[in-house]
Amino acid sequence: MPEYEGRVAYVDVITSEPSSRPVIDRYPTQYIPTSVFVGADGTVVDTVIGPLSETDLQTRLDALIAEGR
Repeated sequence: MPEYEGRVAYVDVITSEPSSRPVIDRYPTQYIPTSVFVGADGTVVDTVIGPLSETDLQTRLDALIAEGR
């Protein structure tokens, strides 16, 4: 989503990959897919279990950006 470039970092974690372990340890999930929204300070501000539509993702990102997270 180019409209969020420079304001949002996307991290795709493959749970079976050993290199993903640090992210999984810090932001544990139980179900796949799970989207974890992390604020600039590293705290989890929202979690969604299940698929997200592009519209829902944009709505959540816009809200977090508006809140300054």
